[in-house]
Amino acid sequence: MSYNYFAKVYDDLTENINYKVRSDYISDLFADYNIKRGATLLDLACGTGTFSKLFCDKGFDVIGIDLSSEMLEIASFKCNGKVPLIKAKMQEFSLAEPVDACICCLDSVNHLECLEDVKSTFKNIYDSMKSGGVFIFDVNTVYKHNYVLADNTFVFDEDEYFLSWDNELLADNKVRMLLDIFALQDNGSYKRYSEEFIETAYETEVLLEALAPYFKNVKIYDDLTKNAPDEKSERIYFVCERI
Repeated sequence: MSYNYFAKVYDDLTENINYKVRSDYISDLFADYNIKRGATLLDLACGTGTFSKLFCDKGFDVIGIDLSSEMLEIASFKCNGKVPLIKAKMQEFSLAEPVDACICCLDSVNHLECLEDVKSTFKNIYDSMKSGGVFIFDVNTVYKHNYVLADNTFVFDEDEYFLSWDNELLADNKVRMLLDIFALQDNGSYKRYSEEFIETAYETEVLLEALAPYFKNVKIYDDLTKNAPDEKSERIYFVCERI
C-alpha cells in the first residue's frame, strides 16, 4: 500500500481524532503497569508521527515504524529528528534491541487484510519486546464496519483540496475505501489523485486467539474508557502483557 498524496492531507483529515486525549489515555493505561517516562516505546504504523511526537514529549524513548515513505517523511519533520524512524511492514519488522512497550493506533491492525498477517504482526511485536512488556492497540469493530462505514461516502471540502471518500462493504467484514483527492494547483486548476485500501474487522475472539501464544492478561476496553465494550462499540482497545 502506498499513500502518496494522501499522506499530505492525512493530518487534516484526522483533526477530529484528538491525539492528545488518546495519548493521555494510553499513558494512563501504561501507568497501571509502571510503563512511564524513560521507557522504550515502539510506535508501530506510526503514520505521520503525531503519537510518536507526543510520547517523545512525555519522556518516552520512541521508535517509529511505518511502511509509507511519504508518511515517514512528514513524521521525521514533525519529530525534529528525535525519533528513529524505520520503513517496514508490521508483519516483517525487527528491532536491534527489545522495547518496554508498543502501541499500534487508529485501527492500523485493521489494515492487515488477513488473519495470517495479524498473527505475524503479533509475533513480531512479541519478538521485539521485553518479557512483561505491554502492547496496546485499538481496532475498528465489526459493528462499525457493517453499520457505520459500510457503503457510505464522506466529503471533505478544504481550501487547497477536495476529497471524496467512498466506502464499499465487501465479504468477510472487509471495507474497501476509495479516495479521490482533487488538489488545487498554482495555476488554479485541480490535479486528481486516487488511493484505495481495504480495512478488515476481526471478531474479538479471533484477535484474542491470535494474541494467546504471545500475550497474557489481555484487557479489552471501550473507546477511551475502562468500560467493557458492548454490541455497538465502534472502537475498542486491547491492553496486553507480553509473556
